[in-house]
Amino acid sequence: MDYKLNKIKIAFENYRYYLRGQKKSGKTTLFRDLILTYYKNPANGLLISFGNELGYKSLDNLYAIEAPDWGTFVEIVDDLVENKDKNEFKMICFDTVDELVSIATEKVLKIHYQRKGEKCDTLNAALGGFSAGHVKVQELINDQMKRIESAGYGLMFLGHCKIRQIKEKGSSNEDGYSQLTSNLDARFDSIFADKADVIATVFSEKSIEDKKLLNTQRYIYFRSDNFVEAGSRFANMPERIEYGAKEFIDAVEQGVKSSFSTPVSKENLDKMKKEELEEKKKKADVYVEKAKTGNVDEADSLKTPEDYIALIDKEIASLDKEAKRQKQEELKEHNVPTKYKEITDIEVLKTILKVVSSK
Repeated sequence: MDYKLNKIKIAFENYRYYLRGQKKSGKTTLFRDLILTYYKNPANGLLISFGNELGYKSLDNLYAIEAPDWGTFVEIVDDLVENKDKNEFKMICFDTVDELVSIATEKVLKIHYQRKGEKCDTLNAALGGFSAGHVKVQELINDQMKRIESAGYGLMFLGHCKIRQIKEKGSSNEDGYSQLTSNLDARFDSIFADKADVIATVFSEKSIEDKKLLNTQRYIYFRSDNFVEAGSRFANMPERIEYGAKEFIDAVEQGVKSSFSTPVSKENLDKMKKEELEEKKKKADVYVEKAKTGNVDEADSLKTPEDYIALIDKEIASLDKEAKRQKQEELKEHNVPTKYKEITDIEVLKTILKVVSSK
C-alpha cells in the first residue's frame, strides 16, 4: 500500500464551493466576480446554465454555455475533457443545481420508459421504485462531476434556498424552528453539500424602524447561526462577511492558512501553491489523454450506443455457455433487457455492460 501524508491545498480551484441563496441574491454575479478578482481573466471561468436558469444573460465578462437537457450537458463535459488544451477554464460553475437535478430527473424518466416500455410520471415510481430513481439521479450527476474534476477543473455549485420549518426528532418543542436552507430535497442537496469544502449562503438582512425599511445589507455566511445554514471544513472561517468577491476569497484564504499545524510564510505558501498546481496538471493531463484514447472507465470513454454494444458483444463472446446463462439472470435482476442490440439509451447500455463485465 502507498500511504501518503496529506498536504493542505492552497489554490482556490482545489476546493469545492456550494453557494446558496434566495432568488436574485447575487449568486451568479458572485461567481463572475470571483473569476475576475482571483484570476484577473474571464477566460478562466465557465458557467454552465442548466434547464431554464438563464440569469447569466444580464452579466458581461462571463463565459457561459446553456445545457437545456441532459444530453447537451454530457456533450459539454465531453468537450471540456477531450479538448481541455483548447480552453483556459480553471473553474466550472453549475447554475443552478436545482435545474441540474431537474434535467437529470427527466433523463431517469426516459431511462425508465426505455427499460419498461411504459411512461412514468414520478421519480418515486421510476426504475421499480424503492428510491431507485433517486439513486440513479445521484449516479448520473456524480459521474459527470467526477469527469470534470478528473480533467483538472475546480467546481462551484449555485443553488436556491428557502425558509423551512425544522422539527427535531424527539423534541418537546411542537413548533420547531425556522431555518434558511437548501431548496432541494435532502437526498439531492447531499450530492453537492457532502462534497463541498465550503457551503456558503447569501442572505440579505433588513434594518426596520417604526415598520419602515431603512436599508438592506447582503452578507455571505460560512457558518450556521440560529437561522442561516452554512458550513466549512475549515475551522477558523468567519461566521459571515459582507457580500463581495474579494471578501469571499480572503475568507477562504484565512480558513486555509489557519488549517496548517504550524505557521507558513507567504514565500512557502506561494511555492506550495505552484507545486500543487503543477502536480494537478500532470494528473489531469494523464486523465485527458486516457479519455481521448478510450483508456479510462467505460462511462468516460464510450460515447455512442454502438460503442457500448460492441464492447458488450466482446464481453459476452468471452463467456462460456454457463456464464452467459448466469449473466442473463443477472440482467433480469437489474431490470434491464437481455436483448440489447436495438437499445439506444446509453444509460441502459452502461448498466448492461457493467453486469456482463463483472466477475
